[in-house]
Amino acid sequence: MDREILHITVPAFPIALARAVDSHLRGRPVAVAPLNSERALLQCVSAEAASEGVLAGTPIYWARKSCPSLLVIAPDPHLMAKGSQALTELSAQFTPIVEPGAGRVFLDLTASRRLFGPARDVAARLERAIGSQLGLEAMAGAGGNKLVSRVAADVMREPGVYDVFHGSERNFLAPFPVSVLPGVGESRQTLLFRDLNLQRVEQVASLTIAQLRLAVGPFAPLLLDRACGIDRSPVQPPRMSTEIVEECLLDQEENDDAILLCELLRLVEGCGLRLRRLGKGARKVSLSVMYADGVAEQGKKLLSAPTSLDLLLLCAVEDLFFATCKRRQRVRGLRLGCDQVAEEAGQMELFATAANEVSQKQYDLQQTLDALREKHGREAIRWGKGVPARRESRKINDPPPEWDPEQTRYMTLTKN
Repeated sequence: MDREILHITVPAFPIALARAVDSHLRGRPVAVAPLNSERALLQCVSAEAASEGVLAGTPIYWARKSCPSLLVIAPDPHLMAKGSQALTELSAQFTPIVEPGAGRVFLDLTASRRLFGPARDVAARLERAIGSQLGLEAMAGAGGNKLVSRVAADVMREPGVYDVFHGSERNFLAPFPVSVLPGVGESRQTLLFRDLNLQRVEQVASLTIAQLRLAVGPFAPLLLDRACGIDRSPVQPPRMSTEIVEECLLDQEENDDAILLCELLRLVEGCGLRLRRLGKGARKVSLSVMYADGVAEQGKKLLSAPTSLDLLLLCAVEDLFFATCKRRQRVRGLRLGCDQVAEEAGQMELFATAANEVSQKQYDLQQTLDALREKHGREAIRWGKGVPARRESRKINDPPPEWDPEQTRYMTLTKN
């Protein structure tokens, strides 16, 4: 049975999402780049900016010379994640075999053809759904493999469907430049094919493997298959990840460590609760700090043993925060990931040590906190570090909050 592969792409995806949120950006030259320096490189440009000679990879200051009316916006990872998820969910209504990407998605419709019709019909329905529900214009390419459908969608200039019939893959790819083939970028095209004067795909397809091997070596058989429109790679849905992720987008950009640590504690509590419900612990923590100018920094740390206790996770995440967040710039969002999830319980020692007794007390305390929060709500009892404003507003005559010397943390009981 011939495969039915559909490729949906949204050109300039970050800019398209920003225009869906802010209508003032529509019809104007827009580019996406970190705003920390005028020498930062453009990551994405709109069609209006490209018509003015602005290209991706150009420094901001140079792009402004070519297009003085250029609007440069910072990357928004949170918006990108939401847009990609929405695009994937719409595509999953037609087939479970969906391979998402950055502003593009592959669908294998081979098994669902009898239910939804040919790929071009699904493409038309999916385009209308993306336009009505997301406010985005999508291009669609249909073919017998991923290579042909991707090229068909990328060559579209207006929203529509480009359907490549089975058996015409080689003729379809023939007039395109060699750079459209996967594995052949601009640098390889310049260095390897300039002396051979191979400019179009049809010229590569007319050679033999022995002739191509002189130019590209072991890559020759695969390159010849792709030049002939042969692509056996399957549509691969995303793999199930064991990583537990909690993230937040601040209502107001902040550079106060107390407020950032307060938000970070909420993420730690969320990850810890999910780990404890699974009965497992995390061996590795990762923290991503997203700044207001679009720059993102990431740090990772390995723990000595898998754990799910809030205090132990918070201790490691605090050190990771101060090691990662070093820029004098306001923070817009935080993302905490707990990976290498494994069984937390292990063989107990015959003679308990003081360290084991403290660990057991921490575990008992954590169970008590979880029971109180499950019965009275998450805000019933919180760590004092999670409410810095209350600690500062306490009156002089008020009694101090309860302090546990073994935990070296303040705890605040919330009256319901």
